[in-house]
Amino acid sequence: MKLVHNSELDVFFAACRKNLQTENKNQFLDKKVTSGNEHYLQKQMAECGFAEFMGPEDQWPSLFLSAKQWQNTPYHRTIHLTDLKSDAFSYETDQIDGHRLFNACAIQKDPKRELNDWMKLRAMDQDCDCIALFQNDEDWMLDSPSEALTNDPAAKQASGSVCTFGLGIGYYLFMAMHNPDVTSITVVERSREVIELFEKSILPQFDVRKPLKLICGDAFDFFNEAFLSSFDTVYVDIWQSSDDGLECMTRLLEQYLPPYESTSFWIEDSCLETVWTIVYLYLESCYTGVKPAIAEQYQPLLHKTELYFSTLDETVDSAEQLKDLIYDNRILRTILSIHERS
Repeated sequence: MKLVHNSELDVFFAACRKNLQTENKNQFLDKKVTSGNEHYLQKQMAECGFAEFMGPEDQWPSLFLSAKQWQNTPYHRTIHLTDLKSDAFSYETDQIDGHRLFNACAIQKDPKRELNDWMKLRAMDQDCDCIALFQNDEDWMLDSPSEALTNDPAAKQASGSVCTFGLGIGYYLFMAMHNPDVTSITVVERSREVIELFEKSILPQFDVRKPLKLICGDAFDFFNEAFLSSFDTVYVDIWQSSDDGLECMTRLLEQYLPPYESTSFWIEDSCLETVWTIVYLYLESCYTGVKPAIAEQYQPLLHKTELYFSTLDETVDSAEQLKDLIYDNRILRTILSIHERS
């Protein structure tokens, strides 16, 4: 691959470099927001580069989420986690403090695709109760608004025969059952205790039933073409956060790179944020001739990136080409699928 030096690429690399060095967006996490200071905070967030506040002020979204609306979702109207009956699981009623900004969704990509990515920060409009679940006295899952906000899109986009990895409290499964385009669902769950809890206490509460198959097994034993080729939709949700998500995604994709359109991963963009940064640093080094300073833990990812781009016979002379290379999840998944030892 060849990068052509020109003023357009100079400007693009300079903008990305500036955005990477700016960390002022994190200051808003856990900020107190009220009806009185909401607009002031929105203006501050606009100044710090939150894309959703860059347009006309009368089109800015509210920073508040409705606690009553969340507690009245189809899942919460129907499923009562306080009815759990299990020796291995217990629950506590926890409180989400209202008027405190939290990261409500996966990372949001910079619409200009210049690494000015941002968090969708929201606050509940009042204190509200949620259920904290424990498995064998260890933290297992929190039934929170972000659980719904990050799973709903995948459940709405599902169709036909669905395979999902990770059962949890059955939220994705419940919402997918309510999707009229879904005909059947297969779940691969590693924990026998989780399956037993679901079958005993959660599934009987479902108000919509479609053909369902529960498989007790490890996702890494089933994430292959032979198993997945019979499904129309595949959804993977087996990690706790983006911290362990990138590692899990990498291991899965090294085993098998599934069709892009039919496969989705929970909080994928949050997991891939590191990858598009590494890709940018690699491309910048190709442009400037200066070797990127990358921490030892990311050297395997850099090597994968080098291997991928070594196969491309392409001349890059526009910022749009670079943006596609950095932000296209198809490319990023392909990079992760490369065996680093190659």
